[in-house]
Amino acid sequence: MADTVASHRLKFFDAVFYAIAVGIGMRWIAVAAAVGPASLPLWTLALFTFFIPLAAATAELTARFEGEGGIYAWARDALGPLSGFLCGWFYWISLMPYFAGILVFLSGLFIAALGGDPKSAALSVSISFVVSLIIIGVQLAGLKYGKWLPNIGTVGGWVVFVMLILLALVLAIQGRSATDFLHSSYLASANFDTALLWGTMVFAYSGIESLGFLRNEIDGSMRTILRVLVIVGIGSLIIYVGGTAAFLIVLPKSALTRLSGFPDALRLGFAHVGLAWFGTLSIALFALTMFGGFTAWFGVGARLPFAAGLDNFLPAAFGRRHPKTGAPVAAIVLQGGLMLAIMVLSQAGASVAGAYDLLVSMSIITVAIPYLFMFAAYAKCARMEPVTGAWAPPGGRRTSLALAWIGQISTVIAIACSLAPNAGDPSPMVSFVKIVLSALVMLGWGLFFYWFADQKRKAQTTRSAIKTSSR
Repeated sequence: MADTVASHRLKFFDAVFYAIAVGIGMRWIAVAAAVGPASLPLWTLALFTFFIPLAAATAELTARFEGEGGIYAWARDALGPLSGFLCGWFYWISLMPYFAGILVFLSGLFIAALGGDPKSAALSVSISFVVSLIIIGVQLAGLKYGKWLPNIGTVGGWVVFVMLILLALVLAIQGRSATDFLHSSYLASANFDTALLWGTMVFAYSGIESLGFLRNEIDGSMRTILRVLVIVGIGSLIIYVGGTAAFLIVLPKSALTRLSGFPDALRLGFAHVGLAWFGTLSIALFALTMFGGFTAWFGVGARLPFAAGLDNFLPAAFGRRHPKTGAPVAAIVLQGGLMLAIMVLSQAGASVAGAYDLLVSMSIITVAIPYLFMFAAYAKCARMEPVTGAWAPPGGRRTSLALAWIGQISTVIAIACSLAPNAGDPSPMVSFVKIVLSALVMLGWGLFFYWFADQKRKAQTTRSAIKTSSR
């Protein structure tokens, strides 16, 4: 088994592409552009107040804790088993609405390409089902094959980004920019769009902690991970700030939407310069990028039930890999089923756009909760004796503590922002209740699973003690 997993290790460039696929989400650029030029300084603020603390925490915690499980293992070993389980539980369960949101987004791209009705929930669900089966099949084949979609998607994403930048440059040189940057306000308004934007930016910069899950599956381990963190940080700032500015050159913010802003900008932008077929090509490449990122995150997510299976929180089947592919089969199948269920339920009684906003809000609040545990674990570990030879930020322990608190505060604000009511929502209180109840239900199920596993372990310990005393 060890030889099989070792043969599927990610090389340096595989790790870079994989990290970019999970750490940079181009669809979030449309959310920022819909707010206007005021979103540009917010991207930089989010980099310093969330990404950098997250990158530092990832580097130090990965070096300190060498076992399987990433963020789950960090919280477990630093804060205790209950904190570790809840951290891992929320991190994993938050991926379900995130995956479902990507399915809705991808189905919208395919529907636009096919000329179908973008408001058709039935068509959206059908396409989502086919896409999910492909993703599950690729992941069951193991990292040896599963790494290629993220690799190809990352390349496709950079091609789309370059095309978008070139398009924006052409329009700017011709004096046809849709936004007057010189006379625009760079102070964000206190409204739902800005609140959702900040939560989204934190979400957009998240993901690099997933390298902790793959530590034992990456050649070069910590040395490679440190280099990858730097590359993703620089790349994310370039793409988010540059992409948002390019969008605002191509289209005014009034014409941009959170759900279809990206494909709309590409299609209309290239049509403006007489290259409509380029718009179709760029949308296809963008869909491939989303597909790659989806595949990468799906593979990362499956490592959490696997680690929980190793700790006996889940049935033993979840702690096993396939002998040939090294894939955690039970975890992948469970994850796929939950993802599809949430995607279908989210569209019950809602429009496709409404379902997408709900899924984004659910993802932000549930994925932010594990970072509360992670930064708390980081702060506690900063007070411990340093690991010999491990990376530490300039200033050592004091800097680590400061970064932990900055990351913690940014996370709390992101959670509060995700609860802000949408002025355009006909039933804002219903949406608020849906988000809060979904988080409480997830917490309840997590506590139940923890209690059940704890009782099972106690019973096993009692039986073992009885057998030992009877001998």
